[in-house]
Amino acid sequence: MTLLQLATEANLQYRLFERGASIVVGVSGGADSVALLSVLHQLAAPLQLNLTVAHLNHGIRGAAADSDEAFVRALAAELGLPFVAERADVPALARAGAGSIEEVARRERYAFLGRVAAGARAAAIAVGHTADDNTETVLLRILRGAGIRGLGGIPPKRPLSADSGIFIIRPLIHASRDAILAYLASIGRTYRTDATNFDTAYSRNRVRLALLPHLEAECGGDVKETLNRLAHAARKQYNVIEALARDLAARVRRPADGCLAALDAAALRAANPELQIEALRLTLHEAGVGQISFGHSRRLLNMAAAGTGREMSLPGGFLLRAEYGLLRLIDPCAAPASAISCAVPLPLPGRAECLGAQIAAELIDNQPGLLRRFVEAKTRRREMVDAARLRPPLSLRARRPGDRFQPLGAIGSRKLHDFFIDEKIPARRRDRIPIVCDGEGIVWVAGCRIDERVRVTDRTERIALLTLSEGGCASPAGGD
Repeated sequence: MTLLQLATEANLQYRLFERGASIVVGVSGGADSVALLSVLHQLAAPLQLNLTVAHLNHGIRGAAADSDEAFVRALAAELGLPFVAERADVPALARAGAGSIEEVARRERYAFLGRVAAGARAAAIAVGHTADDNTETVLLRILRGAGIRGLGGIPPKRPLSADSGIFIIRPLIHASRDAILAYLASIGRTYRTDATNFDTAYSRNRVRLALLPHLEAECGGDVKETLNRLAHAARKQYNVIEALARDLAARVRRPADGCLAALDAAALRAANPELQIEALRLTLHEAGVGQISFGHSRRLLNMAAAGTGREMSLPGGFLLRAEYGLLRLIDPCAAPASAISCAVPLPLPGRAECLGAQIAAELIDNQPGLLRRFVEAKTRRREMVDAARLRPPLSLRARRPGDRFQPLGAIGSRKLHDFFIDEKIPARRRDRIPIVCDGEGIVWVAGCRIDERVRVTDRTERIALLTLSEGGCASPAGGD
């Protein structure tokens, strides 16, 4: 089957897009994404598709990354398609404690693609994941202890976020990497090769370059095809489980007076234990709770049988509380209206309290190796900024309409509202996040990101150390 046929079959099987759809195509310049763009361009005329090419320069590979951007820009121009590019300093964000290079790059990429899709009024974002990518994902999840949902691998179609109305689609999810390379050769299309794809410091690369070849050599047969069949079967089985769990969640849901969600514990307990867990997970996810781990799942099951007064902490600072026959999801950080006008001076050095949180500010002299040691031990609750770049006085307040800042590592300023969306911070929690400001604007969105203009550099002499304490309400929802 040709690549064009595989993409057409995937579209029919998973209803990825409709005739006349507007689609943003994420193109890195590598073989997979170039093949994706080429296939969708072939389908554009007969299916009346409106394509926009989007490229994020991660800033990981210096001049090579700039060449990738130039390559994709030229490809879009050759095909007569609109092109949008942005840059993000992913290494700086990773050093600042926003996560590993892989995590930060993924988060920044999807946030960027979401912005492009919103601007283009696109219903879908197409990315170039392949059958090989799915194989690697399934194997990684097996090694990490996934359940049936995780064994389903990379979904061919999923929402970008719960309320965006935009979907991530993967038209090449059934295509092998060999088929993609053969297709590109047949149409004479060149592509870029990312040297980091061969860096075994990354777990996915180790799986692709070492573990999979070893399994194929030792076990015989087509290991990739076997793992993809496993994923397909797991997805089909999970779809049945999910439908039953959603039905259960709807049947046990009760009026959520004063909380985010309430479930009848006795009615929940009467169901199959695995359905109980999945109904709870779906309810929590829809309410904005972050990733539920295997350990959480076992404790959730115990909560369904818990007596009044028992509580369970959940990702993002939420609580699940047993009260008089109900399981109630509580957001202890819901902001009262009076808190939104909060604005207090923040001495330097000194401390201030606002929105249920406290910010301490210290002045310290920069020393050789200090920044490196700080980054190694850094959490979201501590930040260092260049004291000389501050414009006193400092203040501590809630967000305000029209707030903008330049997140560390980003190119250009962003609306704070859009930043919160990209960081997947639920709307009800955004008014509880303290904002440290100076005379020029935002210095630190506490627990999230500092402004680029106050970052510490090799020339920094004095550092302002900012620490967020108490009030976990100020932390972003979900895991780090």
